[in-house]
Order: sequence, then C-alpha cells, then structure tokens
Amino acid sequence: MGTVAERRARTTEAIVDAARAVIAEEGAAALTLGEVARRVGMRPPSLYEYFEGRADLCDELFRRGWQAFGASTAHLLPDEQTDLHGLLAEAMDVAVGWALDHPAEAQLMFWRPIARWRPSASAFEPAEAAMAQAATAFARARELGLVDARHEVEELVQVWAALTTGVISQQLSNEPGVPLERGRASRHRAALVRMFTDHYSPHQDPRSHR
Repeated sequence: MGTVAERRARTTEAIVDAARAVIAEEGAAALTLGEVARRVGMRPPSLYEYFEGRADLCDELFRRGWQAFGASTAHLLPDEQTDLHGLLAEAMDVAVGWALDHPAEAQLMFWRPIARWRPSASAFEPAEAAMAQAATAFARARELGLVDARHEVEELVQVWAALTTGVISQQLSNEPGVPLERGRASRHRAALVRMFTDHYSPHQDPRSHR
C-alpha cells in the first residue's frame, strides 16, 4: 500500500472511530459530519472525500458491525454431541456481550435511531449473512433431532432473534454500561434460553402447541 493509500486508510479509520465515539457517548441521533470533523481535526467538507454523507458513514458502521457480530458467532454450530441448552446459552452470552461491548454499532444494527436512514442493500449483506448463519445452525439442530421437527427453521431463527435482540435492546436503552451479569434483563438470559429450549424440545407434548 502506497503512502497516499495508507494515509487515506488511517483517516478513514479515524473518521469511523470518531463516529463510533459520538454515537456511544451521545446516541445515534447526535451523529453529524460536523461533530465528526471536529473530533478528527478536519473541515466538514473534507469528510465528503471519504464518505458521501451521514447515511454513508452509518452504512459503514452497520456493515462493520454485522461482519464482526457474524464472526463472533460463527463457531456456534451443533453436532451429535451438542447440548442445545448449553449451546444457546453460549450464543446468548456472545450476542448480548458483543452488543454491550459495541454500543455504537449495536444501536444502528438493532434499532433505527436516525430518521430516514435505512442501511443500503450492500451494507445489509453482512446482516443477511449472519441470519443465514443462524438458519444453518438451527437447520442442523433440527436434522440432529435437537429441536421439534414440526417447527420451520424460519420460526426458530425469528423467535431466537426476538429473544436475543430483546435483551440487547432492554440493556442498551435502560442500562447502558451495566455489565452482562448485572443487567435487569440480561441477568435473566438463562431463563429465556430455557423457555426457548423447553418450548421447541423434540419431547414436548404436541398439545402444548395448540
């Protein structure tokens, strides 16, 4: 990488870091190019050489967030020896813990906190990949008989996502900065995992689903 490219890469990272700090400290609605420029010591018009606008900068944080989130959960795949409750307990810890450690990205990933901003199709690709990864894991669990085969993979994924993102949302909105083990919602994550595994157990009484 040449000197010009290296300088551009460093400046891009500084801009992204500044945007991340603004969101973490003041909320996503407070993100402006003017504030980011001030923090990196640039004139606001100069930022347009790196990002087309605030939406483009949000897209970058959203894309990076989902890439990192997907990487952190990629190992969570069941096999013949898997205890589903143990695997999902780890998945819940990893997902919620990641969000608490990355509050700026999590705000953009799990909420829509900026009026009229929606992630672009290209920025949304890592999110789709993460959901496909979850679908693969639940499909494998279904094939292995770890969950009731009467339930479609799409249902398993969506219900699990609602549980996980619900804990994340409760924690970020009500107790930002509170550790995983101490949050009013997050400290009950084991109960949520148990509810999920009990409901979708292959040994569940069919009458309970009527």
